[in-house]
Amino acid sequence: MDGIYKLFLENIPFPVWIESVDSKIIFLNKSYEKNFNIKLSDVVGKTNKEVFQASVSEEYDRQIKQCISDRKIQRSESMVNGSYMECHMFPIMGKEGYIKAIAGILVDTNDRKEREIEVNNQKDILRTIIDAVPESIFYKDKDSKFIGYNKAFEEFYNKRGITDIIGKTDLDIYDDTDVAKVFIEQDLEVIYSKKTKYFECTLKNDAGKEVVEENLKIPVINNDGNAWGVVGLSRNITDRKKIEDKLRFLSEIDMLTGLYNRYSFEEKMKELNNEKYHPLGIIMGDVNGLKFINDTFGHLEGDILLKEIAKVLKDSCSEKGYVFRWGGDEFMILVPKCDESNCEEIIKKIINNCNKSNYDYMQLSVALGETVRYTPDDDIYDYIKKVENKLYRQKLLQGKSVKSSILESYRRLLKDKNTDTNRHTIRVVKYATDIGKKMNLKISDLDELILSAELHDIGKIGIPEEILLKPSNLTDEEFEIMKSHVDKGYRIVNSLGGLGSVAKNVLTHHERWDGSGYPLGLKQEEIPLLSRIIAVADSYDAMVHERVYKKAMRKEDAIKELRRCSGTQFDPEIVDIFIKSIE
Repeated sequence: MDGIYKLFLENIPFPVWIESVDSKIIFLNKSYEKNFNIKLSDVVGKTNKEVFQASVSEEYDRQIKQCISDRKIQRSESMVNGSYMECHMFPIMGKEGYIKAIAGILVDTNDRKEREIEVNNQKDILRTIIDAVPESIFYKDKDSKFIGYNKAFEEFYNKRGITDIIGKTDLDIYDDTDVAKVFIEQDLEVIYSKKTKYFECTLKNDAGKEVVEENLKIPVINNDGNAWGVVGLSRNITDRKKIEDKLRFLSEIDMLTGLYNRYSFEEKMKELNNEKYHPLGIIMGDVNGLKFINDTFGHLEGDILLKEIAKVLKDSCSEKGYVFRWGGDEFMILVPKCDESNCEEIIKKIINNCNKSNYDYMQLSVALGETVRYTPDDDIYDYIKKVENKLYRQKLLQGKSVKSSILESYRRLLKDKNTDTNRHTIRVVKYATDIGKKMNLKISDLDELILSAELHDIGKIGIPEEILLKPSNLTDEEFEIMKSHVDKGYRIVNSLGGLGSVAKNVLTHHERWDGSGYPLGLKQEEIPLLSRIIAVADSYDAMVHERVYKKAMRKEDAIKELRRCSGTQFDPEIVDIFIKSIE
């Protein structure tokens, strides 16, 4: 059994020591040895003075004597090697009732101590902040008895000769009994409902003049979900009430553009969060060129640009929707009873009105994204994220964002590496756009198609030039390297964030309708629609233009090849649409 006890002590994850009553070391476990870099074999039988520094050994000896004297567990806390340690020291009693040895267990309490210090610091900071607040703040229990307050509250009653407040109710300290009863009724209402409430009442100030006071009362909820008290704040709002209408206007309207502001958006969403207003069209716009105008002509001219855009947006929506200034150069439009086709009409109208504008320094331009929420049960902010992603793609297409600059750098690298690839990309974009328009794709899908076509070969910047420009057939190994351009392109586009669907189109534009393509072996509708469009446009252009490794086909022969591969390599419907387009 002694062996088992020793093993138990050895494996305790806390430092453990045992000393004789005359302070000679008997035992140190492995955790002690590791934490304090001491070997039991080197110190067994030695006294504390022989092993530790004087200050440490003196503290050990003092505590051991105290433990022997009291004959019970001693607890102490100290700093050891920069950390707080808690020592639990206790006598080891023999059967005869005498003390055979003293043992101790050291527990690292550094995290707890630091949390305690942090909590105390936060309490001090909170107390300082609360006392610095000019309004009266107070705390009450569930019986409406005061249990705390700030300096403003204390001074208010001290001026009236009342200094004993703790444990009292408003009936005990307030001179108007009727008003005091109202205060207590408010407390009970807040505690019962467990909801924050605002109250207003008319009182008389020190000069006997009537003032309007606002009381904010917040329930204090415990872990069981029950309200055990109230936190209250009282302030004089007489002046505020006089100009409340003006403040309401200022709080709802953006002063520069005259549109609704971000706060109004939140309020309007509460109103529109009803089935009768759905489907709800959501359009987001981002002004193009604002930074250019600000940097070139100054921020006053930039303000004029924002006002011009705001006017275009408002005129384009007429009575159908609500236009909000969402941020610095961002606008949001909410259109009740509006489906995707209605959103498209509004976007076209905005673009048309921008083109008609007479702004002095540039053509008005705003990147636009749209989506539709069909039920009020859906989270509006999920749809805002969707519309932001569409807007983001627009900004990339129009070359207005930082990330578009990164993509432009990739494009330049590809152009420098292989001019033919650059010209090929321009043609593929045109062919793909023609197909998309013939298929009546939405504006947002066309945006994605154009961007995907622009970037479909971006991964070739990672392919060696000797393979890209090889005049003869590629070996199997070289072909595998060439095929990796879709994976490389996917990683490049995906790394920019917010372009997941574009990245997937880049990855899958070499998939085949019959499932024998690469890299995923997708087939038919498993392949994204935009990838299927790019595949046809890409292959046709490759056939009708000369490459270093092959002669160009005649247009008629290329069309025959498309027809031959329709239903195996290509989506038959897209082939038919494309051939009709180019014929």
